[in-house]
Amino acid sequence: MDTPQLSDTTGATQEGLLHRIANRIRQSLDLQEILDAMVADVRDYLEIDRVKAYRFNPDSSGVVIAESINHNRLPSLLGLRFPADDIPPYARELFLRARQRTIVDIHGTQIGISPLENSETGQPKRDGDIRYRPLDPCHKEYLNAMGVQSSIVVPIVLEDLSTSQEESTPFVAPGQLWGLLACHHSESREVTETELQFVQAVVDQVSVSIAQSDLLDQVRAKAKQEANINRITHLLYDSHSVNLQAALAEVVKTFEGSGGRIYLAANSQLPKEIYTYGSQPEAIDEKHQRTVEENYIWQNFIHSVLESKPDSTGHNPWSVQWMRSVYELDDDNKSIDNHPRLWAIRDIYREPLLRTLAPFFQATSVRGLLLIPLCYGCEIVGCLTIFRDEIDTEILWAGAHIPDTRQLVARQSFEVWRQEKTGEAPEWTEDELNYARALSERFANAIKQHRLYQQVQALNSTLEQQVEERTEQLQKKTVQLQLSNSELEDSIIRQEALSNIVAKIRESLDIHQIFQTATQALTQVLEADRVAVYQFNDEWGGEFVAEFECLAAKGVDVDHLGVNPVWDDTYLQENEGGRYRNNDISVVNDIYTHDFSQCHLDLYEQFQVKAFIIVPIFIEQTLWGLLGVYQHQTSRQWENSEVEFVRQIAAQLGVALQHALLLARDRQQNEKLSAALIDLKETQTQLIQTEKMSSLGQMVAGIAHEINNPVNFIHGNVKHLQDYSNSILKLLTAYQAHYSQPPAEIQALLEETEIEYLADDLPKILSSLSVGTERIRLIVSSLRNFSRLDEAEVKAVDLHDGIEGTLLILQHRLVSSSISIEIQKDYGNLPLVKCHAGQINQVFMNLLNNAIDELQAIKPASKAKEKKIIQIRTQQLNESWVRISIKDDGKGIPQNILHRLFDPFFTTKAVGKGTGLGLSISFRIIENHQGKLYCESEIDKGSEFIIELPIESHTGNQ
Repeated sequence: MDTPQLSDTTGATQEGLLHRIANRIRQSLDLQEILDAMVADVRDYLEIDRVKAYRFNPDSSGVVIAESINHNRLPSLLGLRFPADDIPPYARELFLRARQRTIVDIHGTQIGISPLENSETGQPKRDGDIRYRPLDPCHKEYLNAMGVQSSIVVPIVLEDLSTSQEESTPFVAPGQLWGLLACHHSESREVTETELQFVQAVVDQVSVSIAQSDLLDQVRAKAKQEANINRITHLLYDSHSVNLQAALAEVVKTFEGSGGRIYLAANSQLPKEIYTYGSQPEAIDEKHQRTVEENYIWQNFIHSVLESKPDSTGHNPWSVQWMRSVYELDDDNKSIDNHPRLWAIRDIYREPLLRTLAPFFQATSVRGLLLIPLCYGCEIVGCLTIFRDEIDTEILWAGAHIPDTRQLVARQSFEVWRQEKTGEAPEWTEDELNYARALSERFANAIKQHRLYQQVQALNSTLEQQVEERTEQLQKKTVQLQLSNSELEDSIIRQEALSNIVAKIRESLDIHQIFQTATQALTQVLEADRVAVYQFNDEWGGEFVAEFECLAAKGVDVDHLGVNPVWDDTYLQENEGGRYRNNDISVVNDIYTHDFSQCHLDLYEQFQVKAFIIVPIFIEQTLWGLLGVYQHQTSRQWENSEVEFVRQIAAQLGVALQHALLLARDRQQNEKLSAALIDLKETQTQLIQTEKMSSLGQMVAGIAHEINNPVNFIHGNVKHLQDYSNSILKLLTAYQAHYSQPPAEIQALLEETEIEYLADDLPKILSSLSVGTERIRLIVSSLRNFSRLDEAEVKAVDLHDGIEGTLLILQHRLVSSSISIEIQKDYGNLPLVKCHAGQINQVFMNLLNNAIDELQAIKPASKAKEKKIIQIRTQQLNESWVRISIKDDGKGIPQNILHRLFDPFFTTKAVGKGTGLGLSISFRIIENHQGKLYCESEIDKGSEFIIELPIESHTGNQ
């Protein structure tokens, strides 16, 4: 349709407003000022209640940043956030691709659609008419909740100047959807095409202003960055020497960080240097002054920025991308793809690659890290690191909502609520990463100059050092003479100590006493921090079986090795004792100067081992274990005489162990005889219990047989009794119909017997009798199935029948005064299982009884009856095995007694409530069927007993 012509007055008004808005944009570069004036002008022109400018956030949510309201006829939404699903993706797509405008009339229940461009070609539409369709009910409820009866929504799209408007095949929508201009009225209102064109013209003007404002912000940010770089460069060279400390402080401030560090790597001539500012982490090793930059992962990343060839992963080894690929980690920080020479860490506590460093930052509020390797040519000169503290954020939301991607549920409330987030980690922006790259080159050049200056100074002092070294050599020779005399005295003392240790060892044949004597004596004689004995197992792993330490007396606290911690060394396992089989020893004066792998260093650091001696212990020709002497406080230069002394003690331990093991064999024989006696008693107990169950089964079968006949007689005649009573009642009804006025005597008798109530109640009584007798028959059948005395001892049976029979017998126990127990069944499709049916039923009975006892022992928190659940689940695991699980939601079983559940006479019930034989007998029954019975439990979450049975059991007769 043709566009309507505007009147001269209306045209003049529109032209004047547009001219005023255009002038304001030219005069002011303040975007907020422009938007505030725009919404006020549009509201005055349209004479409606509210006009707002709504801006989209990167996460697709939105916020009202400008608003004009007519005398509070509608509530203010200024500054409030709206969730992303308020405006679905397809609607945002139409706003962008077709520049679609919408006009809503709540009273007419319609919505007008007026696309500015063709969504398929991107070309402007010639017809500017508004096409109406029915309004979505959800949209209507949404606007009603806001108090809006009519609305106009026009998208604000920023044009992408780099996109050619002539490129239409394939069509790519230019620009970006910046936000919306929304006009709301609390009453029904008709919107003309003229008014819509005016609003569109205003939006077009403001779109240009927004694009200009964004461009201005970019120019200002770039200028500020250049100024910062120039200022920092000036600080670096503000004196005869490089001023790294002042430059570091300025860099931290420009990043708005909480702290920073400059690490200068050590080389062949100069040691490492550290410059710090603000918040700082703890040192990895205070004694050896190891800093966080000397972490294994950190060091490898710093050196990965040097030119190298990508490997099979497509990345340079030890780059962030390479490490994430090798360790199969998700990459939620895509910024490193554009900056492979930087490592931007938003939250160190969520970075798995640096999880070993996170504890050293716990004393600070640091969350974000920016690692900037400093490379000069083909040399890594150091690393610049910026820290950021965690921040707290506060967001005002426009009411609670129900997220629904299908947009089926309308918003019901727009009341303001405050969302507070604590401990958030701010993101490193693209501009900040570009800024960091520019700084890295300047710092690398300055550091290289600084180190060259230091080397020149070091050369000047070389001559003086040579004189001092000659003097020291003379002093050392004097000290060596003194040490020789001291070593002779120490040798005499050790020989006396060795004689005393051997005498004490031979006084006892108890292995633990022998170890205690030897380790304590060695600790005292050698003045070592700890001495421990390590025993090999059959797989050449092992555990510590004895130790003695004197660290407590020295006031030193280290991780305790303890007795019985397993320590499996892959080298010793693969080589069956390794070099120790050849009677070799290990002497390490300092673990950091020894050629250890990183995993070994991590293990020694865990127990704070600095130096050690390890000597093998042999029993005759067999390697039994190791004797270790450890230093935890500092490294130590072990003397040859000390090593020989430890070897002699190890030889004496081997002899003592041989004697002690002979004694242990004799004791072991005695223990076997005692264990056999205990097994015999357990077998007798089980036979007694089996006989009791057999007698009980015979009695149950006999009772079931005796009850079955009279019950069948009653049940069979109830049907005849129902037929007879129905016939009599029909006859009585027919009689009453033909003789409605019987004699007075019969009438009185009818009233006395309440014949109408009797006619109504008699069929109900007979029906109840039928149900009752059927119930008795089911119980009798269950008793017979449970006893299984009428079947072969080993037979293929349906396990579900056994479970159902057991539940029927226990039905009366499921409800008590305070607890109601619900049985939930999840039966799988089980085949017939070949087993001793009576014994398996006995296991079901024991497990279900225990579950009911456990739940009924719970005291309800209130007077109301508490509902508990027992879940029974069956399934076929594979073609050979089935599983039955019985789970309750009781208080659970503690882990420290879980392994004792199936021991004879062990029970968790109160005294007098159980014998402790039920689970033990059940375990033996399942074990005899070549099956498994085990329990899984968690405190306050209940217990689950699981039975796994073979479908074809080869058990013998019991």
